[in-house]
Amino acid sequence: MVQVPAILDAGAGVGDAIKRDCSLESLMGSHTFESVNKKFPGSTRVEKAGGGQGKVLKLTITSVVGAGGGAWSGPKTMTVRAELLQSGKVVASTVKSRSSGGGAFGGMKGTCQIFDRVMTTLGSDVAAWLPSALKGN
Repeated sequence: MVQVPAILDAGAGVGDAIKRDCSLESLMGSHTFESVNKKFPGSTRVEKAGGGQGKVLKLTITSVVGAGGGAWSGPKTMTVRAELLQSGKVVASTVKSRSSGGGAFGGMKGTCQIFDRVMTTLGSDVAAWLPSALKGN
């Protein structure tokens, strides 16, 4: 199971406009779920990770760096902590971080579009880590 939406840590440092406009929690959870479901067909979404649910992948967005203004306002960076929970207890964890300038000369110019691309890649990174986490547990 994958927790969707992800949790936005209170100290993540995300600006109000990005928080309001970019749906970070929902998209981070959804992109990760899609990547996990490709590796583990039949995976399911769960709203909250708790005890007694078996294995649950919990996602927490720990850092968001980037101003509005798209590619013209500098790179966008996000860090996410992925925790594999077994019956509510953390049995494996990893931290993944990605950045993007957005490709000012390509089609990705809006801030939310750039963060969406970053979250898609982070979701793939977490899904790539998951088999090794499951192997040890």
